Amino acid sequence: MADIFQEAGLPLWLRPYEVLVTSSYTALIETIPDTASLHSIKSRFPSITSLRDFFVAKYQENSPSFKIAQRNFVESMAGYSILCYLLQVKDRHNGNLLMDEEGHIIHIDFGFMLSNSPGSVNFESAPFKLTRELLEVMDSDAEGVPSEFFDYFKVLCIQGFLTCRKHAERIILLVEMLLDSGFPCFKGGPRTIQNLRKRFHLSLTEEVLTVVSDGLKQQCVSLVLSLISSSLDAWRTRQYDYYQRVLNGIW
Repeated sequence: MADIFQEAGLPLWLRPYEVLVTSSYTALIETIPDTASLHSIKSRFPSITSLRDFFVAKYQENSPSFKIAQRNFVESMAGYSILCYLLQVKDRHNGNLLMDEEGHIIHIDFGFMLSNSPGSVNFESAPFKLTRELLEVMDSDAEGVPSEFFDYFKVLCIQGFLTCRKHAERIILLVEMLLDSGFPCFKGGPRTIQNLRKRFHLSLTEEVLTVVSDGLKQQCVSLVLSLISSSLDAWRTRQYDYYQRVLNGIW
């Protein structure tokens, strides 16, 4: 997906990292330098009660560096939101979300995706994580009040989805090749691939696309906006964060 965004000239930002497999159960995972999890940031600075407070303290509100960090945040949020929706990445608590020095969000730990979830219960039913504190960095709130950066986020999500949709078969093939690997994320069997394909909404043929491309694009825009609306400070997402806070002390 990072390659797809780059090929299309889109500013959606992802941080791929290398994994060197050493056995069926072990691997060496590349370190991502100059980052800290959202949980560790809050633990390190007790006076900071929200991610917005951290941005204000680190980048100085209304300064050029603050605006650059916000833009970096939005571009990475959009990239990972589309990735998390299409691949159904779960276990998105604040210990699995990193922040780099430039303000980018980076997701790690992809042990739950496609068809498996923590505790075998799909508690994180929202398309992707879009909690109040993430929205506040975009000058929005839990209600999704319009702002320059939140509107930019919406535009990027739409562009990212339309672009990934053009390369759906390329993505689906990579996933399908691993269907018989025995990985836990394929516990759903062939339905895992079927559901992945459904999330791309590929109901129209190429012939139809050339005739009604504008209408199709409008349908995709409506779809992505509905995904964002469904994710806005979703109750089940907040409850999963609360569960992690109580059980594992992850803030």
